[in-house]
Amino acid sequence: MRIALFKDSQASFLQDLDGAGVPYEELRVPPGQVMASGTMIVIAQTAAIAGSIAAVLVAWLKARASRKVMLTLHDKTIVHLEGYSVEQVRELLPLVDHGAAIDTKPAEQSNNSFKPNPLRGSA
Repeated sequence: MRIALFKDSQASFLQDLDGAGVPYEELRVPPGQVMASGTMIVIAQTAAIAGSIAAVLVAWLKARASRKVMLTLHDKTIVHLEGYSVEQVRELLPLVDHGAAIDTKPAEQSNNSFKPNPLRGSA
């Protein structure tokens, strides 16, 4: 399953996949091609990890109201995952062609985590 990561979703979504032990591969855009999303990943759809993928999708959505996940099924039906249970998502996964994960707001950073880039000049 291919998942496009838009806006501010990349870091948090990939961190959640890593935390759940879900393997993925980042697809690289061939030189000269434009991609609408920041990152495209591929997750192998196997029965062994379907529950983990479903759990990550549901938990990632519930963590912030600014997040959206849309899945396009093989029959071109588009499903917005808001309100779906882990079991419902797990049952849907075999029907998925590709998806998109979007976080419309950047992750909040504490003042302690900000580290200025020493290579940039001050304003």
